[in-house]
Amino acid sequence: MALTTRDVITQDFVRDTVEQVVEEDLVYRQAFREIDASDIESNSYTFYIEKNEIGRPSIVGEGEEAPRHGGEAPEEFTVQFDKYMGELVITMEAMEDGLMEMKAREVEDLARAVAEELNEQAYQVLRDNAQTTDDDGEAIGDQNGSLSFSDIVEGVRSLRENNYEPDLLIVDLDGYTDLLNDDNFNRATDEGDDLVREGEIGRVAGVPVIVDNTQAISGDATSGNVNGHGAFAVDTSRFGYELTRTSVTTNEYEEPQRQADVVQAFTRKAWTAIFPEAAVVIDG
Repeated sequence: MALTTRDVITQDFVRDTVEQVVEEDLVYRQAFREIDASDIESNSYTFYIEKNEIGRPSIVGEGEEAPRHGGEAPEEFTVQFDKYMGELVITMEAMEDGLMEMKAREVEDLARAVAEELNEQAYQVLRDNAQTTDDDGEAIGDQNGSLSFSDIVEGVRSLRENNYEPDLLIVDLDGYTDLLNDDNFNRATDEGDDLVREGEIGRVAGVPVIVDNTQAISGDATSGNVNGHGAFAVDTSRFGYELTRTSVTTNEYEEPQRQADVVQAFTRKAWTAIFPEAAVVIDG
């Protein structure tokens, strides 16, 4: 929504702008399913997770009991919500001097800052929980300093070997550059050479590959290694949740002593990994 110097910043403009920008999931929030926790009347949310896997049906004899699933008590754990908030001051001089176009951009910048913080929080949960090795304890990817199509295939295979179905691949900026020069990747994508479109740089076996330019992804990230040339492969239906206690909200009030209007944007959220093994780090 564009404003001119003749317009004013209304509450509707602020609310619509903030909600539109903040609710753009960017990249890492896409790795999580969503839960609306706005009606729980608590600052915490408890999950009850049945960890047992459903076994294959088997032949049973007459009068014998069928294999039973869910006999043990579910695992219980609780997450806490945090409030994320930003603030913008619009001075009397800005309003009187017709600087509304600039201030409208600052409202968008405020919303973008909140969105980027939420994306960062989601990234940290994904980074701290995604598996960095396969079942044999080996790194996923050849770790040769270049992300390749074969590295991506290895990550996808690692998840599928554990009965997960990856539906999201996130590559960092170095990995993105590597893949642009990988003929095997380009031939394998649904888009072929028409790579960059709406954040996706291609699809491999139907899985979207999305580029992120904010983080360097590495299997050794927890040790301070930020060499990049990496990717995350995620089964978003299983990995974890983004919980919203308070949806994106704006608040405006006057500060007469400063002769200014204050715009605030805030939300209360939490992220958690339920099945960490449903995401892996691919180390190129």
